[in-house]
Amino acid sequence: MSYGHQNSQHEFPTESLPVAPPPARRPWYARKGFRIAAATTAITVTAATIAGIGVVHHLSNNVRSTAVDGLNSSPDMDGPLNILVVGSDERDGSIEAGDAEGRRSDSMMVVHLNAAHDKATGVQIPRDTMVTPPKGSAEYSSNPNQPIQINSLLEEGDSQLVAAVSDLTGMKLDHYVDVSFGGFISIVDSLGGIDMCLPEALNDPDANLKVQAGCHTLHGKDALAMARTRHAIGDGSDLARIGHQQSVMKAILKKADKDSVLSDPMKMFDILDKASSAITVDDGLKNPSDLTALLHAFATVERDHVDFEQLPVVPYPWDSNRVELSDEGAALLKTLQHS
Repeated sequence: MSYGHQNSQHEFPTESLPVAPPPARRPWYARKGFRIAAATTAITVTAATIAGIGVVHHLSNNVRSTAVDGLNSSPDMDGPLNILVVGSDERDGSIEAGDAEGRRSDSMMVVHLNAAHDKATGVQIPRDTMVTPPKGSAEYSSNPNQPIQINSLLEEGDSQLVAAVSDLTGMKLDHYVDVSFGGFISIVDSLGGIDMCLPEALNDPDANLKVQAGCHTLHGKDALAMARTRHAIGDGSDLARIGHQQSVMKAILKKADKDSVLSDPMKMFDILDKASSAITVDDGLKNPSDLTALLHAFATVERDHVDFEQLPVVPYPWDSNRVELSDEGAALLKTLQHS
């Protein structure tokens, strides 16, 4: 929406007025209006730059960083980027730990930004995907030829999961981001909740989910439960849950668009400020300029150019509850590698 005003014009009997020669015009750089505008612009830009640096440093101090082996040591921020985003089930006291043992990746997504930086694709890797254990892992040392479930590798450390995802996808990963349950809750609550319409009631005690049919505004804990539920949907498999996770992510993007979050620095800062303490990134993103460049690269992608895909898989031959990469999945990954 544009705002403006119209000036009324008054006519004078100019024929009765003496005509004076126009005053000599000073150079454009000496005119008062230009000097004021230039000074104002310089002050504004300087203040914005200082504020921006302060904000980024503040967020950088909040975000935890960790050393992750196997990442691209010098990623080109102007070229294609691959970021592994992990939703970990590391509890922070706000969610019941249940009977889960060890650290697991509750969800995994390779986010690919193409070379032109005008399209982003998030490819979710089913947590039940079987992979060959990467070299250096305990599983490889004990039995290098025995495939394992990919989400179990996070218990051995971020580097082992990065190695396994790189081997599986054939993609060189540039950065690593781990969002805990608490971080997810903070993001949704900072948006004021997300809007979702359910055709039927969902009830899953294991995920702390109980929502009636109809349209609702789901706040942090309920949105997390919606993303995590397995037993309330479909056949209770991880593949059925991925569909719900993508619906939740789309709802987050839709709410961010509706509230103009990406174009409002204060709203964006509020969300990042509340969520940043529950986010862990690789050491390459602890540098404020790199973090800023990454955020800017993804924030400028039009929302209708952001896609979510589930990595195509087929049943694992030796265990019907597990899956493995399909030929269709391999083709998808190859396409992304060359975009």
